[in-house]
Amino acid sequence: MGKEYLLQVQNVTKRYRDKLALNDFSMDIRSGEIVALIGENGAGKTTLLNIICGYIKPSVGLVQYKGENIFEKPLTIQEFGILIEPQFLDYISAEENLRLLSQLANRKQDIRIKELLEKTELYSSRKKKVKEFSFGMKQRLGLCQCLLTEVGFLILDEPFVGLDPIGKEIFKQTILDIAHKQNVPVLFSSHDLDDVDEICDRVVMISKGNKQLDQPLEHKQTYTIKTECSISGDIRRSLLEKCSDLQFFEDKIIFQDENLIIDIQKILLQEGHYICGFSVQKNNLKSLFGMEG
Repeated sequence: MGKEYLLQVQNVTKRYRDKLALNDFSMDIRSGEIVALIGENGAGKTTLLNIICGYIKPSVGLVQYKGENIFEKPLTIQEFGILIEPQFLDYISAEENLRLLSQLANRKQDIRIKELLEKTELYSSRKKKVKEFSFGMKQRLGLCQCLLTEVGFLILDEPFVGLDPIGKEIFKQTILDIAHKQNVPVLFSSHDLDDVDEICDRVVMISKGNKQLDQPLEHKQTYTIKTECSISGDIRRSLLEKCSDLQFFEDKIIFQDENLIIDIQKILLQEGHYICGFSVQKNNLKSLFGMEG
C-alpha cells in the first residue's frame, strides 16, 4: 500500500444558519485504502462526502486531492467515481443510460458498459427501462455509472442500503478489487457495522458533526483454550516463557496468535492438563463498541 496521502480533509467546518453539520473535521486517505465512515443518520456523513466531491463548499477548512485544493481547481475531482443519490432517465433502458453518459464524456465504451452490466448482474435486464428497476437494481446501475470511466478515487454514500445479499456481495467484491488490485482508495458511508467489518481497512466515526474515532480495523481472531481445572501459577509461568501475550482467566487461556496453539497444547499436556474446550471468536466492530456480535 502506498504511503502517500491522496486525499486530505483539513479542519473542515460546515454551518447551515444555526445548525453545525460538521465541526473542525480532519482525515487523510492513502492509495488503496478502504475507509468506512460510520455514524447515525444526521451525524454529518453525507455532508462530508458532498464537500469532498465539491458539491458543497465548507464554511471553513480545506480539501486537497493529490495536493490540489478541489475548490480552487475543480477539475481535480474528474478522477472521482461518485455514488451519491444516482440519477437516471427513467424512460430509457439501463444500457441506453450508460451509453448516453459515455457520449457526454466523449467516449464510446460499449465493451466497458457490457463488462459493468455483467459484473453487477444487470446484463439480462439491460434493455429494461430504468423505471421498472427495483431500488437495489438502481443502486447497482449507479455503481456502473460511477465506474464508467477509470477512477482514481471512489466515493459511495450508503451503497449497501436496499441491496439483497447477492447485490451486497457484488458491491463488496467490486470495492475490494478496486482498492486492493487497482490501488484506488475507497471512502464509503454506512450505518451497518457488519457490512463495514467485512471490507474496510479503517473506520472513521462521526457523531453530531464531530470525529469520534479514526483507527485501523484489524481482522484478528481471539482463541480460547479451556482446561479441566484452574491453571496454577507455575504452569502460567511455563506458558509465558514459551508464549508471550497470553491472558489467563481461571481455567481459560486467551490469546490472538494462531501460531501459539501447538506450543500451548504441548505444555499443558506435559503438565498433565486436559484440554476440554477450544473456541475462536472473530474480533469485529461490534466488539469494539461493546455490542454483542
